[in-house]
Amino acid sequence: MASLDAPDTLWTLDHIRQHIEEGLPLVPLFNIDVIEASPERGAVRLREGEHVTRPGGSVAGPIQFALADVATYALILAARRDEAAVTVDMTINFLRPAMTLPLIAVATILRGGRRLFTAEVRITEEATGRLISQATTTYALSQPV
Repeated sequence: MASLDAPDTLWTLDHIRQHIEEGLPLVPLFNIDVIEASPERGAVRLREGEHVTRPGGSVAGPIQFALADVATYALILAARRDEAAVTVDMTINFLRPAMTLPLIAVATILRGGRRLFTAEVRITEEATGRLISQATTTYALSQPV
């Protein structure tokens, strides 16, 4: 996988998308698409797939956890260009069953500190905009700002 730190690499959505798809095998497995990566927001879409629902037809909690994590990582790549940042904490509140796909997860910065980066992630049904779950994520940055 090409490093995003290479001087000739542009921090575009396409480069961030490729980095995530190559580096996180769960992304293609779960049919997650990175749809936005900017210094203000990271967003991903969960499409239908055989690995995303649980008995009863709702989207499994671990899949929603993955959505929140990947959306935050896309945000960090765009905002901090830190491909070695890692999750250190996540709290997720499941507010209602997710029965309608696709889902959209949008991460926004709560606090971008020198060593820790905290974001809020809201997961909604794309068709209705209904809030399905809300997460707070904290990443450790590999290089302090």
